[in-house]
Amino acid sequence: MQEQKHIEALKEVVETLEQSLKDPRGLCAWQRRLASMLSLGSQHLIEFYFHRVGAMKPGSQLKHEWLKMEEKNLRIRLNGIMTKSVSSISDWNEIFSIAKMIEADRNDLVYGPNLKNDKQLREKIENFLDLKKMVEKNAGDVL
Repeated sequence: MQEQKHIEALKEVVETLEQSLKDPRGLCAWQRRLASMLSLGSQHLIEFYFHRVGAMKPGSQLKHEWLKMEEKNLRIRLNGIMTKSVSSISDWNEIFSIAKMIEADRNDLVYGPNLKNDKQLREKIENFLDLKKMVEKNAGDVL
């Protein structure tokens, strides 16, 4: 995927975050959209980073489901789409650790019952923003 397509998707994710944070009804009214968009956003951030550092084969795609795998299984999946060893990528462990936290409980949030409070959603938003900062530190501005 071209870099610009990642940027367009990330703009949509950030716009959704901004709208949800301003909504007087609170984040719980955005539960399913946030869980989906944060998952999508983390996938695009990582792909953007991999493309920027020349570590991902053109036309390859990282699947969001991979982000909740154990590291060993994730490495096996990534071997098919990478041009470099994942270990050679700066902050690899931290990036995937944060992405794993974002992806955790994604399906429960999307398909499950409504949350009683917004604590879990706030944590996922903070994780996404941390991931964005880390990618920007290593690959340059995203937006």
